[in-house]
Amino acid sequence: MFAGIDHSTTGVKTCLLSEDGSREVFTIERSPDEDGDWSYIETLREHVNPNDIEMVSYGYSYGDNIDGIVDISETQNRGIVDTLGLGHEFGTGTLVYDQLQQSDIPTTVFPGIHDGLDTIHPYFCHYSPLTGADKFATARYAQEVVQNDDIGPEIDGDTFVAANVSSSAMASYVDEGALRGAFHWIGLIHGWGDVECLRQIRNDEQDLQDAFMKSGLLCRSDYDFEDVKGVPSEELLEIVYCATLHNVYSLVPFTEHLGSGLDAVILSGRLSRVEEPFDVRGRLSEDLSNVGTVHVCQEKSTALGAALVARDVARGDSETLGVPIEFNEADTSSKVTSTNV
Repeated sequence: MFAGIDHSTTGVKTCLLSEDGSREVFTIERSPDEDGDWSYIETLREHVNPNDIEMVSYGYSYGDNIDGIVDISETQNRGIVDTLGLGHEFGTGTLVYDQLQQSDIPTTVFPGIHDGLDTIHPYFCHYSPLTGADKFATARYAQEVVQNDDIGPEIDGDTFVAANVSSSAMASYVDEGALRGAFHWIGLIHGWGDVECLRQIRNDEQDLQDAFMKSGLLCRSDYDFEDVKGVPSEELLEIVYCATLHNVYSLVPFTEHLGSGLDAVILSGRLSRVEEPFDVRGRLSEDLSNVGTVHVCQEKSTALGAALVARDVARGDSETLGVPIEFNEADTSSKVTSTNV
């Protein structure tokens, strides 16, 4: 049994993946701050015997303080430099991380996409981090789709863009199996700060701590955070559609001139499947079809991607998506078989 954890904007999602490919995903949507006795391990126990878990893999926040997939016991500050700009330093994801670090369950942590990784061009090292660790897991599931005809279309090649279409809008480029770059311009929740953001901080109208959270489309359009839950309005969905096009097409010149081209565009995130009141799925599938085969992922695919990382580690792989695996536990590869997911 392998477990993958997606530390997303709307909740902490855990995917339990069996060796036969069957899976279960559960989500912790509440913040347990008010309950000091809350235990992730006990919540996990409601779904599986922790002794049956061969490996857990978790990506926390930016993930910008590690360059490989490492044992959680070896991480400092939860594998991040800090949470500057994200507005909060304590919550469900933090409790899950700390309790796993203190437990006996074998756990690895994978990085976000940042300037410590080997990108296709130094251009991708100007901003760091480029995306959070959850997008690493998204790319890992997208790789499984590209390589496995049983769960996706027949795709000839291993070069693709994995685009997230949700409360965050980001796109990552995987060239011949290695993660080589990513773009995040603006999304519903997060955005890079601009001159107006700097002015607001200067004038004490905004806190530096939550600068990225206040630079996204929701805040700039006078929407509330709650508006991202459920199915957003037609206006917001159309903006998410535009943001996804922006991210994907921004990567295309690099795939053509520096990489080995583009075989597929893999769309994930809950808004990628929305068809009403704005047909995000249909419009993106049509408008991106000229750059590669388009596939829309199943629900909660990022958590499943994290579970696939756990499986990679358990079977003794040396790397995942070109990122080195530095977990040195006793060899468990004999227990692990390839499965269709």
